[in-house]
Amino acid sequence: METQTVSREQANHLWKIDSAHTTVEFAVRNLFLFTVRGRFTGIAGTILFDEDELGRSSVEASIKAKSIDTGNRRRDAHLCSADFLNVEQYPEIRFQSTKVEKGRDRDTLRITGELTIAGKSREMTFEVTEVERSRSPQGEEVAYYSLLIKLDRRDFGVSYGRLITGRTVTVTIHLQAVRRTEDISR
Repeated sequence: METQTVSREQANHLWKIDSAHTTVEFAVRNLFLFTVRGRFTGIAGTILFDEDELGRSSVEASIKAKSIDTGNRRRDAHLCSADFLNVEQYPEIRFQSTKVEKGRDRDTLRITGELTIAGKSREMTFEVTEVERSRSPQGEEVAYYSLLIKLDRRDFGVSYGRLITGRTVTVTIHLQAVRRTEDISR
C-alpha cells in the first residue's frame, strides 16, 4: 500500500489504522444450511479526518487477501484460489474514499469510495459509527469505529459455487485508529 502524502496542516488530522486492534469479520451462507464465518487479519491504512471540514477527509485501506481465516486451512486455500479471491493475481482488497460527509446523526459518517476485490472495483457508500475516543496507556489518542457492510460477491466477479454459496457476504469491521503524532515534513 502506498503511503499517503499529506501537508503539514493535514498531518494534524492524520490517523493510522491499528491492525493489531482492528477486526474484519465476514459471514456467508453455504449449502443453505449453515453460515461460514471468517476474518481477515492483514489490514493497514490511514484516515485523514478533518472534523471542521469533512470534505477534506479521506480513508485509504487495504487488506492482504491471503490473510483470510475461516478456521479450515483447506477451505481457506480454496477461497484464496482463482475460484474466489485469486490472491496470486490480486493480493489486496482495497478501499479508497472519494467523499466523506455527515451521516444520519452526530455519531455517524457516510463514506463513499471505490472498493476493489479480486481486481473488480465498485463504488460503495458505507455508514460508519464513531463508537468512542480515548487515550491508550501510552498516551496516544485513539478512535474506535464500527461498520456493517452487505456485499453481493458477484458484483466483484466472485461467482463460483453459485448454487451452494450465498450471494450476500456480511462484513463487520471494528476499527481502531491512532492519531499520528510524529513530525511529517512534506
